[in-house]
Amino acid sequence: MKKKSCAGQASLEYALLLVLIAVVIIVVLTVTSTLISQRLGDVAAQLTTPTAGSTSPSVPSPNALQVFADMQSRILAYYAKYGKWPRTWSPYNFTDIGLTPSDWSQPIDGLYLSPHGGEVGIANKLNDQYQVYVEDLNGQTLHLVDGWNIWCPVNSTNCYYHTVAPGNEVDISTIYTTTSP
Repeated sequence: MKKKSCAGQASLEYALLLVLIAVVIIVVLTVTSTLISQRLGDVAAQLTTPTAGSTSPSVPSPNALQVFADMQSRILAYYAKYGKWPRTWSPYNFTDIGLTPSDWSQPIDGLYLSPHGGEVGIANKLNDQYQVYVEDLNGQTLHLVDGWNIWCPVNSTNCYYHTVAPGNEVDISTIYTTTSP
């Protein structure tokens, strides 16, 4: 009789331990998503505030910036729901977050936006009419080579020129486009 009582108590303790672990995971995910959301808000604020004295021919409009922020929010929502980043290859990079791939073949204010797992890519397409420029953190203007991207991880306030690596950080608020003759 005592064995049943001990076994029952052990099962109860095990169940309580699992519930405690689940609660801790939920709290951690909630806090993490709140922090990431705040950081995304900071990035969005940087995107909407042009640099003082900027002589940029064309600064992205609020429309492109809203689309950028929406794409980041969709990626974070996918991560919160499934515990992993959306796929990185087409067409699933769009469909995983509820977007139609064909809607994204044209630029928004000269910028091609594309989800890529836990990042949003801002691209300059090969042989299009647009040229994209952005400043690094030292104020040096970088030309986004045709076919290259600026990568903005959704869990960071930094964006990176061509490759996510130390030294490649850019000030996304300085991004601008020009049209080729």
